Amino acid sequence: MEILCKTVNKPLRRRFIPKNKRTTPQLGKYTFLWDKIFKKWLWETKPESEKKRLRHSINEDLFGTYTKPSLLTNEQWSVMFYALEILYNDGILVWTDKVADLAREEGLRRIYTWWIEHAGLDVEGITEYGAPEYYISAIARDRFGGISDWHTLNSYRLWQLFITIKNRVKAAKKRGVSLWHAADAKPETSDNCPF
Repeated sequence: MEILCKTVNKPLRRRFIPKNKRTTPQLGKYTFLWDKIFKKWLWETKPESEKKRLRHSINEDLFGTYTKPSLLTNEQWSVMFYALEILYNDGILVWTDKVADLAREEGLRRIYTWWIEHAGLDVEGITEYGAPEYYISAIARDRFGGISDWHTLNSYRLWQLFITIKNRVKAAKKRGVSLWHAADAKPETSDNCPF
């Protein structure tokens, strides 16, 4: 007599991890970059208290008051990562208030540029997000006094441009059209201008 044994898979129990103990990809990248900075600039042997003081002072320079890394917003992460790039490339000793201002501006410009290029990504049911480059340039030229290269705008103007593009993408979605359908149209010239 042959007995067949069938193994029963027990359901996996997931260990409960409190929300404040969970790590995010940004936190992992943050600690990885600090480790790289300390290793490159020979701070590995420094005491942990000195490393912590440096991390806190950089954080305070960027955001005014110390903000726990686990509580940073997307904009703040962009600023922080740009600052860490500067520290890694140029060294810890180059850090000044001007460098902190540069990190704030360039970090915000990076995330706002990404948001402009992906405007409407959060709108449910949209298949074509963002807008064609010529369309974004035309809006920038119209709104900001003839500046057609929107990549050169400062962070405040990029934020305004993002809001405009996102609203246009949403409005097009409501009308059932896409900003991309006219992407193959000829750009306006003096020959085909209606005025």
